[in-house]
Amino acid sequence: MLKYAQAVGWQYAVRATLLILTITVILLVLASLFAAQILAFFLPGAQIELPLGPTPRPPTILAPRGELPTGPGGLKEWTQYDGGEYGLSGSGFFLRLSHGAIVGLTTAHSAPTLGLPGQALERIAFGLPEQDDHLVAEFDTLYGLPGVPRFGDDLTVDYVLLQVSTPVDEALALSADPRGAAQLGEPVTILAGVGDWNGGRRAFGGTVVKVDEKGAWAQMDEVFEPGMMSGSPFVSDHTGLVVGMAIAAAPREGRLFIGFHPIGRLVQAAEAAREFPKISAYRR
Repeated sequence: MLKYAQAVGWQYAVRATLLILTITVILLVLASLFAAQILAFFLPGAQIELPLGPTPRPPTILAPRGELPTGPGGLKEWTQYDGGEYGLSGSGFFLRLSHGAIVGLTTAHSAPTLGLPGQALERIAFGLPEQDDHLVAEFDTLYGLPGVPRFGDDLTVDYVLLQVSTPVDEALALSADPRGAAQLGEPVTILAGVGDWNGGRRAFGGTVVKVDEKGAWAQMDEVFEPGMMSGSPFVSDHTGLVVGMAIAAAPREGRLFIGFHPIGRLVQAAEAAREFPKISAYRR
């Protein structure tokens, strides 16, 4: 009887080992097939090709000169799920459209469950960079249909526009650069929504090194921790107006690059909005 039990035990051990090996092989195959998507999820921007040579020379900009915004520019973004407490999820900002309406802008990847079955996202809110307990606006309605979280090299798919339901302090609203995008070699500044964590404004300068139909990238003047800055506005140092919204960061050879969604595409999405679903009810 003991020998029989030992034999049966060995059979189960062999079968379990074969099952584990089979599952391991399947997982390795899946990992190889979806390596780019996995890398993009954990290291956004890692698979993007970026120019590593000298920064482009400043371009000729025909647009009128202006001053950088004096207010915070970027704002903290908070998300609320299933009636719970708000949690910090990124950055956002207010944009004033040409006809005077003000909308909220942030990224789709800061609210990754938006539109999915069973999603429990109810509200998105903006707060001042220097405060953790004061919200300047709460949103429960989308302004048009949202984009989707970016997993490839196209930055223009990643956005969410939010309908403002209560009056907004005009000093917090930014205006779009009528050019629709920054020019190659143009100096720009990101106004981080998270601030400097000590109650002050946090702004970093950079130079635009890549512009195409999939977005734009700026090489920053210094290396810093860009966590929670997605959704922050990029403004032109020349016009002082918004040229894009930060989407992804990519370190390269001791430099930091930040990719942004050109403001012209976001304005087009806002102007084309015809549906305004509730955040909690929206399904893709």
